[in-house]
Amino acid sequence: FIFCFINRMNWLTNYIKPKLASLVKKRDVPKNLWIKCQCGTMIYYKDYEKTLGVCNECGTHMRLSSDSRIKFLLDDNKYEKIKVASNKIDPLIFKDKKKYKDRLKEAKKKTKEDDAVVIAEGKIEDIEVLLVVFDFNFMGGSMGISVGNSIVKASEISVKKNLPLIIIPSSGGARMQEGILSLMQMPRTIAAIENFKELNLPYIVLFTNPTTGGVSASFTMIGDILIAEPGALIGFAGPRVIKKTVNQDLPENFQKSEFLLEHGMIDLIIERKKFKNKLILLLKHLIKKN
Repeated sequence: FIFCFINRMNWLTNYIKPKLASLVKKRDVPKNLWIKCQCGTMIYYKDYEKTLGVCNECGTHMRLSSDSRIKFLLDDNKYEKIKVASNKIDPLIFKDKKKYKDRLKEAKKKTKEDDAVVIAEGKIEDIEVLLVVFDFNFMGGSMGISVGNSIVKASEISVKKNLPLIIIPSSGGARMQEGILSLMQMPRTIAAIENFKELNLPYIVLFTNPTTGGVSASFTMIGDILIAEPGALIGFAGPRVIKKTVNQDLPENFQKSEFLLEHGMIDLIIERKKFKNKLILLLKHLIKKN
């Protein structure tokens, strides 16, 4: 009896179970079906994609991946990603809770990108452009040697091919794990952009939330036209640091895009869904003028 029982169990395990498993197809279920806005609204991920990451309740412009922005802006999702040699050095052999090398590996796995910046060449309304997009999901969009290399390479390609340059930053600033080498990218990227600007081709910057630190204090602020998304935090040091430094209360919406527009620091605030149409008008006007 025991022998028969064991054989039956083996038959169920080795034959019936695999047959049933082969009949049931596994469905790919997204890990995050719901995304929570800062206002508390829960947004279904498909609705999040349809609205380009903008909350219908409060209008908050949530972060987008670099891939989503590129697909939204460039015609027919046709573009070429330009590879930049990934920086693999760890100049400080930096370690906090984790080793810097391990953080890089995790960020690459999470974003499927080599670093915090993606360069894409494509067309916007049949106008050839070069797009440089930051991804905040890659170590807070921080600028290290590789990001500096990407900005320099983008400017060189734009010069070589006579292409308008559009940069969309989203960054917490310089990458502290690379120390002084990350800070050196500030003058380096400015020099590269100034070289590009000698051609009088359009250089447009779209500030997204947040753009701070060394990224906001270098190549992003020398654009021909500075545009921002609504409610974007833009500045060098954060509001809390400044408040503690000056020991005074700061104005309402300090360092938000609306505050900067009011004080002449940027030119336009454009909602995300309207940005492509506005960008087309600007490019046509600037290219015709030049």
